[in-house]
Amino acid sequence: MSKPKLAISFSGGRTSAVMTKLCVDKFSATHEIAITFANTGCEHENTLKFVNDCDKHFGWNVAWVEADVNPEKGKGSRARIVDYETASRDGEPFEAVIKKYGIPNAGIPQCNGRLKTEIMRAHLRDNIGWKKIDYWTAIGIRADEIDRVSQKRIEEKFVYPLVDAGWTKEDVKAECASWPFDLDLKGEHYGNCVWCWKKSLRKLMTLAKEDESIFDFPKRMESNYAYTNQSEQNRNNKRVFFRQDRSALDIVELARTMDFEPYKDIDQMQMFSEANYDVFLDTGSACGESCE
Repeated sequence: MSKPKLAISFSGGRTSAVMTKLCVDKFSATHEIAITFANTGCEHENTLKFVNDCDKHFGWNVAWVEADVNPEKGKGSRARIVDYETASRDGEPFEAVIKKYGIPNAGIPQCNGRLKTEIMRAHLRDNIGWKKIDYWTAIGIRADEIDRVSQKRIEEKFVYPLVDAGWTKEDVKAECASWPFDLDLKGEHYGNCVWCWKKSLRKLMTLAKEDESIFDFPKRMESNYAYTNQSEQNRNNKRVFFRQDRSALDIVELARTMDFEPYKDIDQMQMFSEANYDVFLDTGSACGESCE
């Protein structure tokens, strides 16, 4: 009989890396395992380095994939195989998706599906020969993030090993501390797509204050594709990325003019305590460490 199949979604964050290691250590003898990293072209360079370091050190054989977008209406995207050296650094996969489907935002949150989920499934289907019904997908969400678990986890065949094992952020940090390398980011606010619209306003403004060039890509997308794929009803409305109908230019201007306390990596319970949490500045942050 063939072994059961486990697809691992490696996002490039610490939590996802620890989940991948635990799954490989526990199930490599009993399961067929396929590990996939879907690159959007907007991840931090050190995220790419971390994925490569994990792959080389642990021998995971990670498949690096990017969206190969078919511009024809009704035709889905395929998975382009890349590697650490050839992976996009300038947002080419993201731009190709935007050019066809329009700018994603809180009202149309399509980037994770178009750039990650669909591409991973296309890779497993076309390059490995796995049908969706054949495998479960392991996703790196911790026990202290249980509110992010999909309500369709059984229907979608998602498993959350760290949730089931009770692993928290502190457990992940302790495990990563035992490795000879780490994810070297200036702070959590740089995680995954650096300028991600899912991040809180405080994180976005902190990024803009530290380096305005981070927002060059979303500025260009809003300049070139603000009306792309708009409905007849909204054809005259410019589409922008950020909450409260803010553009990338708005985020940069707010960071220049608004007096605010920059984001700092602090304990989650402290972050959300009454003394520190600000509804205006801290709503969001779903993309703080990983986009699953």
